[in-house]
Amino acid sequence: MKIRTGLCAGLGLILLAGQALAGSEQDCFIEGTVKSKSDVDSGTNVYIAFHSAEDAAGRDSCNLNKRSKVSFKQPKNAMIENVPEGSKVKYHYKQQESGEAEWQLMGVSY
Repeated sequence: MKIRTGLCAGLGLILLAGQALAGSEQDCFIEGTVKSKSDVDSGTNVYIAFHSAEDAAGRDSCNLNKRSKVSFKQPKNAMIENVPEGSKVKYHYKQQESGEAEWQLMGVSY
């Protein structure tokens, strides 16, 4: 995975499973643990190991695979930059049929 400037989250648990090919929609609540942080060229990289996913919009709305990695960017100075390593996080992950993905931090427990 490339290191990017700005906030990036490397997910050690997520990519679409075989059932979730292009044209499908994903709607999941995903929980994980902040594993590490680094500062690259005045940006912050936050790495999160996600360990569970559940349907957010009803049965069969979430089909994820544990074997691959994805990354996403959040705006500079996002709340996740201040979360200490070891904290538990919960995200709402939604991917539209167009392939566009949205990530929203729902909660943090220290």
